Amino acid sequence: MRVIVVGTRGSALALAQTRFVVERLKESWPEAEFKVKTIKTRGDQGASPKEQAIFVKELQEALLSREIDIAVHSLKDLPTEEPKGLKLAAIPRRQDPRDAFLGKAAKRLEDLPPGAVVGTSSLRRKAQLLAHRPDLVVKDLRGNVDTRLAALGNGEYDGIVLAAAGLIRLDLRNRIDQFLEPEVMLPAPGQGALALEVRQGDDLAEELAYALHHPPSHDRVRAERAFLRGLGAGCLAPVGALAQVAEDGTFLLEGGLFSPDGKSFIRAEIEGDASEAEELGLELAQDVLEQGGRELLGQIR
Repeated sequence: MRVIVVGTRGSALALAQTRFVVERLKESWPEAEFKVKTIKTRGDQGASPKEQAIFVKELQEALLSREIDIAVHSLKDLPTEEPKGLKLAAIPRRQDPRDAFLGKAAKRLEDLPPGAVVGTSSLRRKAQLLAHRPDLVVKDLRGNVDTRLAALGNGEYDGIVLAAAGLIRLDLRNRIDQFLEPEVMLPAPGQGALALEVRQGDDLAEELAYALHHPPSHDRVRAERAFLRGLGAGCLAPVGALAQVAEDGTFLLEGGLFSPDGKSFIRAEIEGDASEAEELGLELAQDVLEQGGRELLGQIR
């Protein structure tokens, strides 16, 4: 069996995610040999966060040029349209999709005083923070997780918001002061999920990757990404979505579209069966567009 090269970005979080993936692959395929290759993306080199696919394009190019055989992505970074010649082979079991609040003094978002400064790099988070607490000052916060934690420690911010999954994967769960529930902040479509991408026609890489596939996680993120695609909004737009399965087995998808200042937003939900995940996402997107979403998207663009 050939050596399987697994490609990843070089950030601490990306490497932690890839180590997790490779360990699971080795458990499933002890006879296979895996090698990790680090690829520098435009996002790592400081490309504008307003560009699409800045954390995935170079990994996809490395797949197509056969430098790597499996690419490990954070699913929320992947555009909803698959490039020609590539295939999403597996969605491993999803980590916690929620966002997390980390405070300097206050330990809950509700405890921040008026005028407190909260840091985030995400337009989606900014919009929902201001929708929930219009008295806050939301400022840009960029860099890797260590850089963002350092900025909080230096007192530049009274609080910051990060993806809970990233902190958990970096063994920094103890730094989370509050998990933000979807009523307050809908996560990005696919947040907390990883994606294993391969070349079309590479049956070996696809079979190896598929050993990590978790169908319930796939159903949920498929619905969320269909909602995003149905809106015609990119992965950087202030769009949130979360699919969950109720105790009675009902598949529930909630989606939201927000103005950047948080003053206008549309939230809606739909129920159905997990087998209809994609159709439910598209239907919910149409509902949001008909409720005024087209006008809201026009303002954002």
